[in-house]
Amino acid sequence: MHLSTHPTSYPTRYQEIAAKLEQELRQHYRCGDYLPAEQQLAARFEVNRHTLRRAIDQLVEKGWVQRRQGVGVLVLMRPFDYPLNAQARFSQNLLD
Repeated sequence: MHLSTHPTSYPTRYQEIAAKLEQELRQHYRCGDYLPAEQQLAARFEVNRHTLRRAIDQLVEKGWVQRRQGVGVLVLMRPFDYPLNAQARFSQNLLD
């Protein structure tokens, strides 16, 4: 049996879930919120907890969330989207 060492161009299921959760973090969560329980998320995405945990691992690596044993998954940050254009003045936009 020959196994390819080249990564596939298709995202794995856990990568798809991580991307969906990241999108939800951007739109619906604030710093200090907690994600639903792993069992609930696994049921929602129709995957086992191992797959869901791998998705959350990706969010942990990116700095989006932190696992708190016995408590849950804490949302750490929400990125600041700062539109840049030719007319943008950083300090003035901060004051606005």
